[in-house]
Amino acid sequence: MRRHLLPLVLLSSATTASYAQSRQTHSISGLVISADSKETIAGATVILKGTTTGNTTNADGKFILNVPAGEPATLVVSFLGYRPEEVTVEPGQNVVEVRLEENVATLNDVVVIGFGAVKKRDVTGSIASVKAEEIVQTPTHNAVEALQGRVPGADIVRNSGAAGAGSSITIRGNRSINSPGSGIDKNSPLVVIDGYQGGNISDLNPNDIESVEVLKDASATAIYGAQGANGVIIVSTKRGAAGKVRVDYNGYYGVNDYQFPESRIGEGYVALRREAFRTVGQWSTPADDARLFPAPGEYDAVQNGQWVNWMDLVKNRGIQQSHAVSLRGGSEATKVFASAGYFREEGMLTNNFNRLNSRLNLDQTISKVFKTGLLTQVTYYQQNDRRDPLSVVTSISPLGVPYDADGRVNTFPIASDQTRISPLADELGPNTARNNTIRTNIIANGYLEAKPLRGLTLRTNFGSNMDFRRQGIFNDRLSLGQNGRGFSAASTENTFSRFINWDNIVTYVQELGKSTLTLTGITNYIRSDVDNTYAGGQSQLLSSQLFYDLNSTSTTARTFASPSTPPYVGSKNMAYAGRVNYNYAGKYLLTVTGRYDGASRLAPGNKWDFFPSVAAAWNIGDEDFLRNSRKLTQLKLRTSYGVAGNYAIAPYGTQSVLSASPRMSFGDVPAQMYTFSPTVGNPNLGWEKSATLNLGLDLGFFDNRLTANLDVYDTRTSDILLLRPLPLSTGVTQVYENIGGTRNRGVELAVTSQNFSTENFSWTTTLTLTRNKEEITDLLDGRDIIATSGPETNSLLLGRPVGSFYTYEKQGIWQTSEADEAAKYKVGNYVMQPGDIKVADLNGDFIIDAKDQTYIGSTVPKFVAGLQNTVRYRGFDLNVFALARYGQMINAQFLGRYNPSGNGNGPASLDYWTPENPTNDFPRPRKDSNLNSYAGYTGYQALNFVDGSFFKIRTMTLGYTLPKSIGSKVMLQNARLYVTATNLLILTKSDLLDNYDPERGGAESTPLSRQVLVGLNLSF
Repeated sequence: MRRHLLPLVLLSSATTASYAQSRQTHSISGLVISADSKETIAGATVILKGTTTGNTTNADGKFILNVPAGEPATLVVSFLGYRPEEVTVEPGQNVVEVRLEENVATLNDVVVIGFGAVKKRDVTGSIASVKAEEIVQTPTHNAVEALQGRVPGADIVRNSGAAGAGSSITIRGNRSINSPGSGIDKNSPLVVIDGYQGGNISDLNPNDIESVEVLKDASATAIYGAQGANGVIIVSTKRGAAGKVRVDYNGYYGVNDYQFPESRIGEGYVALRREAFRTVGQWSTPADDARLFPAPGEYDAVQNGQWVNWMDLVKNRGIQQSHAVSLRGGSEATKVFASAGYFREEGMLTNNFNRLNSRLNLDQTISKVFKTGLLTQVTYYQQNDRRDPLSVVTSISPLGVPYDADGRVNTFPIASDQTRISPLADELGPNTARNNTIRTNIIANGYLEAKPLRGLTLRTNFGSNMDFRRQGIFNDRLSLGQNGRGFSAASTENTFSRFINWDNIVTYVQELGKSTLTLTGITNYIRSDVDNTYAGGQSQLLSSQLFYDLNSTSTTARTFASPSTPPYVGSKNMAYAGRVNYNYAGKYLLTVTGRYDGASRLAPGNKWDFFPSVAAAWNIGDEDFLRNSRKLTQLKLRTSYGVAGNYAIAPYGTQSVLSASPRMSFGDVPAQMYTFSPTVGNPNLGWEKSATLNLGLDLGFFDNRLTANLDVYDTRTSDILLLRPLPLSTGVTQVYENIGGTRNRGVELAVTSQNFSTENFSWTTTLTLTRNKEEITDLLDGRDIIATSGPETNSLLLGRPVGSFYTYEKQGIWQTSEADEAAKYKVGNYVMQPGDIKVADLNGDFIIDAKDQTYIGSTVPKFVAGLQNTVRYRGFDLNVFALARYGQMINAQFLGRYNPSGNGNGPASLDYWTPENPTNDFPRPRKDSNLNSYAGYTGYQALNFVDGSFFKIRTMTLGYTLPKSIGSKVMLQNARLYVTATNLLILTKSDLLDNYDPERGGAESTPLSRQVLVGLNLSF
């Protein structure tokens, strides 16, 4: 029977084709125009619905198509950036005009959710969506930056100003507590790319992204279980489309520069040293200057005017460029999207970053039942880093000769002083200091989808992510990294990571009258494996060998174990999940989700747990009493509650692991030995759980020209997984325990207003506002945990945020008029005096000691706001994005470079106390005193902590789009030229942060840059 089936099918197809060709047709002509601008659209696809017959519009937006005669025909008209339109052509009709509307956000837009998609009006959870056109408004190599200020509830900051640096994102605060030194960020959201886990947004070319959805509440993230405990970011890349192939080019070229506090030089440097000596009675007039410079050759350099502005010498003008080309097209059966991109950044501190990436997305309809697809990406990185020289710049004496007569760097600027190395030492030659990383990331994802019955969809997704990374480091004995050690150091580390994600999804949709029921069932399996090999040595025979031939290093100093990464790490997760969506008349919505999660990292007996959630929404605006309202066009109430889990501990954290060590011998015979790892196993370790209640309100006024989304949430996390220190007498140093609790409460608001909307002029404003209150609610024994190492930044305080600062509360500097009051306070036997740091005596005993340390602030802002304004006039467009973070404190490390003895250096902007200059910023200089060596400087730790509130013009873009009537003459569908300025204006609340961008968080190294670039967008 089966062997006769194929000829029968072929005969049937041939008969059908013959009949189709014999049918009578007639020709129609049409015009496709933009409903908003009234301009014609060239390159639009026009297809006879239900067939592969079609055509595209010419340069004037016109088309001709043959349709069946004597019966109605439906045309499907589509063009990128516009909503598809279906037009019915009646019998005998010869001319048709089609108006396409721009694809702006509406209630009928589709929003991607976990393992599915729904109309925006049917969403029950808290979800924010950012579309492609918004992402590319911020020219960047990392799409996370483009989300900044656009997603309420998402706190996004640029990690550093280094070439190729990424951004960090925290959704609705820190629920978990990161254990210092664990290397695990337990508050990072899950990233899902095209339905697959295991990817990294920074590996994507932003031009390849179609949309980004950020899932925030427990109902929206519940389908991802433990992986979604800290929110979920779903990235959808672009896919092929039926019709004429479209080619896009997007590129830009820009220059970077940054501002950083200048160091003391010339008279300012001498004045600090004079004051330090004057304080102890060793200087009174310039005649005493010779005694100020006892170091070899230093006073001669002063007399010869050999001042050096090291800041100007280490800085370079950074360059950034990006080029991306994509092709998009296909037929009704086969759709293809392909792209290639190149990004390069030359950093301002002699480092560079290169990225090459390519993508191929293929969707193939096999039959009415089966569909399959392949989504692949290859990304190649090469990065050259260097030790950040700013720490040396801000501390070295600004004296000497930086270059010799041949223009080569003088390793020691003052030849007679071989203890002070130049900040330019790493630039002595190409083999002085190298830190080279090469990395290849390969993503290969595939799916098979079947629709055997109406309403039933079966889909299997299999994703793989392979990452190959090699880092080689070499530092010559005269480099900054090896300064003072007298030998060179070389190492190479190779890491091979594999990640597998296999999902099986069953979806069934049943419509019963006004009711729609959607059932989703999921199995989810992920596996992660990481291999690591390391080798290092000292005293490389030839510096030109760098890190390539470690056999040439000293045999007595070779190592074959990574100081930070185990040779192998593996983990697995398995989950079963189900979701029910109920929709009645589009007005009453209900979502119920349950997921049963298993994690190999947890202890036996505690590996599995169940996490439920429920959400409901009411489209009040669809009720009869509001349906005809002209002012209120949308009113929707949402609520949800759910519990999510987190298992974010290091693999094997529940086990007591043995580590091999070669440090044993029997006489001269080496022997292998094994020791317990510092972390002792805990067989009772279980899940960390977060319960979230969310209330939401969606509003629309005046035909949705004014929209608002408001969310209020309360997240309570219990049984926090924390690496707890143990007494050394136990033989181990730490153990994981479920010993803490946190709470995050907040309000999120997004308001969009179409201020003006005419044929030639439009102005749209979007405001986002996030207010999150974070606090630790429970710790072991109900007491604060004051860290023994770095208590200022690593302590955990009840009732305070996770990222809190604990130290003395600086109240200023003791003034001359307060001498009698200052004398009441002691540090040990030392009596405070004018010019000393004035700190709060919290217990009132007039003794300043550790009992007076307290919470002084945190990294958590009181609110984060983003303001986006987009103005379009004819072919011109102007976009201004402003960002504000208010109420957070930062650890401004460069402020700690204040050198009170005057024998080093420091930022010139630091205002120190003298009898003639009674400032409250920094204490009086004092010869031979460091901040931690003089009792009068007690509380110096607080000098670094300042209010980090700021307002900045994050980006400003001015563009011009060539009219289509002109572009079409040279085969262009779109042509746009633009100029973008980044970090154009920065206003800080604290004067101490002048010439510093506090978004960096206070770190001294690689400050953030200002950038100006020119870009071009072309479509063919």
